[in-house]
Amino acid sequence: MKLSLLAAIVSASALLASCSQKNMNSKDQTITKEAQLEWSGEYMVDGCGFKLTIDGKDYKPEDEATIDDSFKVEEGTVPVKVTYTETGETIDRRCGLSTQDRSMPGIRIISIEKL
Repeated sequence: MKLSLLAAIVSASALLASCSQKNMNSKDQTITKEAQLEWSGEYMVDGCGFKLTIDGKDYKPEDEATIDDSFKVEEGTVPVKVTYTETGETIDRRCGLSTQDRSMPGIRIISIEKL
């Protein structure tokens, strides 16, 4: 009886350990990188909000409202240092009357500052 109980506890522990390792993926990691932040206008006036380019790849912040208004520069891009996590989801926010696919990997911004 004690041996089967011990075997059950060991099996359960191994199962829990493997589950927690599977959940530790890239979307749980906090990443800090230099990036280019682009502002293309408010959604309500046919703009497309913010886009971050990190290592040549475009990302859409899921929480654009956390980005300060001082980053809303309409001439080109702003070099920034951003700390973020990947959401693991694709964000596609259509802008104005455009039918163009603007889907990008989503990120959650932890902090952002101008360089």
